[in-house]
Amino acid sequence: MAPAASRAPVTPKPTAARTKAQAIDALMALPELKAWSAHIEKASGGKAHGAVLDDEEEGTKLIGGKSYWSLSFIENGDEAAHRWETFLVATSGDDILVDDTNDDRQLTLTEWRTEKRPLERIVKQADSAPGGTAPPP
Repeated sequence: MAPAASRAPVTPKPTAARTKAQAIDALMALPELKAWSAHIEKASGGKAHGAVLDDEEEGTKLIGGKSYWSLSFIENGDEAAHRWETFLVATSGDDILVDDTNDDRQLTLTEWRTEKRPLERIVKQADSAPGGTAPPP
């Protein structure tokens, strides 16, 4: 009888680092940001565009022992840029948080979708009078 094969202990693979460019791509892949971008383009007649802006030129934010890129989704027009939302994208792993500056807390995407209903912003704007496309405060 052959001896039983010994098993090496399973160690978790280290999570790959996420570059700032990858963090921006991850944000722009969110359905809410895709919808917001399309709405901004349509509502402005192509004069404004959705974009992601780097908030932390000097590096990352440390929250709960984890590093995050701080990135804002903005409406970028000829005359001004308006911030719609600020996101915290983990420098490793898949975590994306929403920085709720009104309540000084960070929300998971699930909490944000449930509490803030981000897609309703563009529905409300489509029903309101013409003008700027920036979200209400």
